[in-house]
Amino acid sequence: MTGAQSIDRAAQLLVLVVEGDGATSVGELAQRSGLPKSTVSRAVSALERRGLLQRDGARRGVRPGPVLLGLARRGVPDADLVALAAPILEALGEASGETINLAVPTPLGVEHLAQVDSRHFIGSTNWLGRRVEYSTTGVGKVFAAFAAAPAELDHGVSEAVIETVRARGYATAVGELEPGLAAMAAPVRDAGGRTVAALSISGPDHRLTTARIAELAPVLVAGADGLSARLGFQATTQGAA
Repeated sequence: MTGAQSIDRAAQLLVLVVEGDGATSVGELAQRSGLPKSTVSRAVSALERRGLLQRDGARRGVRPGPVLLGLARRGVPDADLVALAAPILEALGEASGETINLAVPTPLGVEHLAQVDSRHFIGSTNWLGRRVEYSTTGVGKVFAAFAAAPAELDHGVSEAVIETVRARGYATAVGELEPGLAAMAAPVRDAGGRTVAALSISGPDHRLTTARIAELAPVLVAGADGLSARLGFQATTQGAA
């Protein structure tokens, strides 16, 4: 196969993935392109190495990679953000057993866009569509700490709290929004490095103890970083988020 043929086939697969509705399997790509499955698998692997495609989930579905997302996204529509976050929310729910939320900042407060319910009866609250204050919530503190222009948010979060959140890369709120409710949140960044959303884990404080929060923190931050990568963000430095 010539170099021109390889480029043409890679371009064909990229178009099929970009125009597809959700993740597409290698088998489906082979069927739609008319190419042998082995050829498609090799091409997808090469495109994945270059960041043009990425595979996710148990089915290893093929989606646009961080390079394509970085070119395409200059502000992510809520529907796209929810779709991209779904498998990460599910994974965090499985790992923690608690309620998982995806939230975005608004002028009137933090709004929740998507949720995975707790596996427990106690602590499974529906936050979808609800707005909460910045100063009393983990997600609100994340936006206060990591927003590109935090002065534009009427967040009411103290500078000492902001410094603490920035230093450890995630925020907590225990008994602040409601007595007995504990939450932790981490920032999600887009291709331009802007904090556009936050992922949170919440539940009753008798389960989300200080020790449990410390245990779940790396899992939450990794999930937020994974969603950031899906939005095209590429970290260039190591250390606290």
